[in-house]
Amino acid sequence: MSKKTRGLGRGLDALLPKTGGHPTRLPLALIRPNPDQPRRYFDEEALAELAASIKKQGLLQPLLVRPRGEGYELVAGERRYRAAQMAGLAEVPVVVRELDDRTALELALVENLQREDLNPLEEAQGYQRLVDMGYSQAEIAEAVGKARSTVTNSLRLLQLDEAGRDALLEGNISAGHARALLMAPPEERPALLKRMVQEGLSVRQAERLASRPRKKSASSRREEPYAELARDLARQLGMKVRFTAEGRGRLEIYYYSEEELNALLERLGYQG
Repeated sequence: MSKKTRGLGRGLDALLPKTGGHPTRLPLALIRPNPDQPRRYFDEEALAELAASIKKQGLLQPLLVRPRGEGYELVAGERRYRAAQMAGLAEVPVVVRELDDRTALELALVENLQREDLNPLEEAQGYQRLVDMGYSQAEIAEAVGKARSTVTNSLRLLQLDEAGRDALLEGNISAGHARALLMAPPEERPALLKRMVQEGLSVRQAERLASRPRKKSASSRREEPYAELARDLARQLGMKVRFTAEGRGRLEIYYYSEEELNALLERLGYQG
């Protein structure tokens, strides 16, 4: 097993060098934000509440920083860093570590992904950056303590178009709605997204609309074979599923991009 896999597999602590690391205090003005911070959207109300707590109790958990130029760069703890600024702290507790760019980015990603309050799209983008570094979905799942299927389903959200991503980022739809949206043919997604937002559809309602039978002749308008089973499989796979007949027939799984095909093959355990 590679050093990379062993380190990431044990999570944040395994990625940190074992030398040094005793908490100290630094002027907040000497610390600059991490330009590769995975989190892009911060709840201002939640930040204000944290700032109020920090102002009263102080910053109890140190920030992780690394030397950079004449100051320091934040590696982990962006939310606490921002709240400390809002609270007007002059100094903050920190742990200073010598970290190369790759390890610093890994730490920032894993620290955020282990939290529960990332936006679903930010979470997917974080997973993708680790994939781009060469990590498998299984390694990522082990690092953040989640099921591999959770990572796979999260990565599928990156197939949303701009309108879908914006709706997810703004909280107008949930991750479940987004996955239902991806079950529909691409040309039908804008209309389905509009209905989700305007009518407040539930995830199940959106899934039924996404996987509904398409236009048929009058003679063939009847319930799809194994319709309920097809809907259950569609929910699990996040793709349209269709049986052509009962007893003897075909099971059809629809995909609309190479990324969706690759995700399906991985779910099926195919090793190419």
